[in-house]
Amino acid sequence: MSGLLDGKNAIVTGIGPGLGQAIAKALAREGAAVALAARSQDFLDQLAGEIAADGGRAVAVPTNVADADQCARLAEVAASELGGIDVVVNSAFRMDSGQPFADADLAKWRKIYDVNLFGSLQVTQAAVPFLREGGGGSVVFIASMSARRARGGEGGYASSKGALLTAAKTLAVELGGDHIRVNSVVPGWIWGPNVQLYVDWQVQERGVTADEAIAEITGRIPLGEIPPQEDVANAVVFFASDLARCITGQALDVNGGEWAP
Repeated sequence: MSGLLDGKNAIVTGIGPGLGQAIAKALAREGAAVALAARSQDFLDQLAGEIAADGGRAVAVPTNVADADQCARLAEVAASELGGIDVVVNSAFRMDSGQPFADADLAKWRKIYDVNLFGSLQVTQAAVPFLREGGGGSVVFIASMSARRARGGEGGYASSKGALLTAAKTLAVELGGDHIRVNSVVPGWIWGPNVQLYVDWQVQERGVTADEAIAEITGRIPLGEIPPQEDVANAVVFFASDLARCITGQALDVNGGEWAP
């Protein structure tokens, strides 16, 4: 443990199988106490137990980020149980339906926005008083390369993440006077459970091997590998730490070089 986040208290949303868990583990590894938020109590309890077993401190707070009252409760419980809030990581997300725009049910787009955009903003807004009380802190939004590179069938998801990138810049300007930094991490492909499922689906549907399916992805990535979720989590650790104390309103792309904005 290098202790980059010793003494800091963090909220992490989106604790399911994948990036949210990797982020929480990375923050705990660096010394932060973590409030874990997700709808699934099972995921929360499992991860809280793993962090505690490794010598860290975690509190599980069941939360649907689309519900403003639950977001307020998350911030209150985190501040009370941990002793304050220094870091907020918004990792909760809702995927798209895969429908092209002309056929899309825009009510489903609204549900995507309720999680990806408004959910992240509601959690952040609820945490702002506690961040101010502690003299400042760091907010990190998890965006997506989908907002950089448009693809069919992802309009709701991509546009919600694009809106989140823009919102982060506005918040950075407005909250800078309170020493609250607001930045975004922008992953592309992330090697973890979700991409593993995609590879398995390609094997079943197309009859290719797993290596062939992965090679189709890495062939577009200059570094030649799908970035592991732990590497994306390390970018979050950077923004959360004092190494980034003079950085705000920025977006850090973690995609192996596949897309350069």
